Amino acid sequence: MKGIRLAELIWEEAADAVEKYPIAMLPIGGGTKEHGPHLPCGTDMMVVDELAERVLRESPVMLLPTLPYAYYPAFVDWPGSVSIEANHFKDMVGDIIRSLHRHGTKKFFILDGGVSTHYPLLTLARDLHNELGIYVAVTNILGLGSEVEEEIAEQESGGHADEMETSCMLVIRPDLVKMERAVKEFRRVMPGVVGANGVIKVSIGGKMRTKSGVNGDPTLATPEKGEKVLEAMAQDMITYLRHFADLPLPDKA
Repeated sequence: MKGIRLAELIWEEAADAVEKYPIAMLPIGGGTKEHGPHLPCGTDMMVVDELAERVLRESPVMLLPTLPYAYYPAFVDWPGSVSIEANHFKDMVGDIIRSLHRHGTKKFFILDGGVSTHYPLLTLARDLHNELGIYVAVTNILGLGSEVEEEIAEQESGGHADEMETSCMLVIRPDLVKMERAVKEFRRVMPGVVGANGVIKVSIGGKMRTKSGVNGDPTLATPEKGEKVLEAMAQDMITYLRHFADLPLPDKA
């Protein structure tokens, strides 16, 4: 284990750890958000916990406890789903980062397990860089492991409680996956939104409106696919962190 868990340290150890573990990693994953009729509401949290554990084994980071509540506006109509208003969410994460910066940490790595969360976190990262001179790196869950996912995915499209997410849960908590209830359903995409190369041309706010709460084909999920994509996602982060550690801080930090 190359990294360390902040929650397991006494305060004196935490003070010393800043020098040895200069990058603080904050996982963010919904602890209660609908994931179709076959996956638990804590799927996002469980996935980022698994990814954080894999990163911790290979990278000298100081791991913070996972933040299980965030900005998930597309799911507010679904029972069991919790969403924090965007500015409140951004301010909460900002306070966490400022608290650690006060005691010497100047590089932060947010393992963001959401899609809607990505935009307020990018704004926060840029604002904190200007305010404090620190670096806040934010993962893009749609990019992590994407090359491997493209190779192994069989579904025609996806994005939520789909083939890949279900495959990951078959690795992490197979006892909580109800494959007999998995259904294939796709969210309607308006023509002109996505180009032939997969690049999004126009974005519009909206909610998860499929009947099942699924966008994709989870019936194609397997644990073998899950292990491949989890490992690819973790390796993407491990590679980035290796170079992030060497990134010189600006004079203001």
